[in-house]
Amino acid sequence: MRKVMILVLLAFAVTLAVVVGNRMSAEAMAVVVGVVCGVAAGIPMSLLIMLVLNRSRRQAELDDWSSGQPGGRYGAYPPVVVIQGGTPAPNGLLPPYYPSQTSAYEPTPQREFRIVGEHED
Repeated sequence: MRKVMILVLLAFAVTLAVVVGNRMSAEAMAVVVGVVCGVAAGIPMSLLIMLVLNRSRRQAELDDWSSGQPGGRYGAYPPVVVIQGGTPAPNGLLPPYYPSQTSAYEPTPQREFRIVGEHED
């Protein structure tokens, strides 16, 4: 019964294609053939992408399983990296090529700013 239904559907599809093909203009037929060829050309690439993604997903699951933790290498949370800013090094710890110009106890000199285009007094 199933083979008969498949043959009937196949015969219907071929008959429909012949009837529609006879009534179409040459330009419309060219468009239809181009679309069909474009879709057919995209199928192998889609299958390759699905294969690669499925393989990488399986590899990730194996890595998670081999680490012994349910969430993977780092558990359920991603690793946290903290970068803490520091204070400047004391004068005694400066390298020799950075000469210390002021003492830690002396106030820093006031900066002098010049505005471009302003006349000097």
